[in-house]
Amino acid sequence: MDSRGMTEEEWRQVVESLEDIGPYYEKVNSLMTFGLLDRWRRRVASHAKPEDVVLEIGSGPGNFARLLPSSTLYCLEPSKELSRSSQKSLDNERAMVLRGMGERIPLADASVDKVFCMFSFRDFFDRAAAAGEMHRVLREGGEVFITDVAKPLSGPFSKLLDMHFRHLVPVLARVAVDSSAREMWRRDPYAKLIETYEAYGAPTVYEELLRGAGFSDVSTGYLEMKGATMTRGKKPWKSTS
Repeated sequence: MDSRGMTEEEWRQVVESLEDIGPYYEKVNSLMTFGLLDRWRRRVASHAKPEDVVLEIGSGPGNFARLLPSSTLYCLEPSKELSRSSQKSLDNERAMVLRGMGERIPLADASVDKVFCMFSFRDFFDRAAAAGEMHRVLREGGEVFITDVAKPLSGPFSKLLDMHFRHLVPVLARVAVDSSAREMWRRDPYAKLIETYEAYGAPTVYEELLRGAGFSDVSTGYLEMKGATMTRGKKPWKSTS
């Protein structure tokens, strides 16, 4: 597991951990972000327009998808359990839940206007292939938005975030769940997610992957309180000259 991906076996372990967390996902993540998660989601979702055809990759239980204003929405999720959960919570008239992976998106070329990955891109097993797939399914002028936990390369803030994920997040997770879940969590599903945080690298890695896939206007900015970043890129228009 490193900044460009992981083995398929490691990826399966990550998916299993996410399924274990599933019923408590919203409560735990709200605690670990000190209540900022919903604000981050709403800010990122504001980049979608009602007329856009939108794809969210790694849509989980649908918490971000519900905030998107678009009338046509594809939610791509590899986990059967999380897919079922999102199907129950989303508006089926505008949202279609698809089983699959970002490395092999089951949509036609140039079929969507916006692609979003909310805290999911670091869990892909081949991020370069996924970046290429995002470029393929986007129309010319379409945009990709990748949001993840902030990870500065160095400095006091970097050390503070590292301590937060290594030591505070497991404690908050156990506080948030009931006693039966604590018994189930003896293997600590957040340990695997902490591994993905340690491995994925800084936003510069995401920027490099997007540029390598053919995206232009690639940039990264912080969200509120600098606890998360949003990396974005655009699929260029073809020259008509």
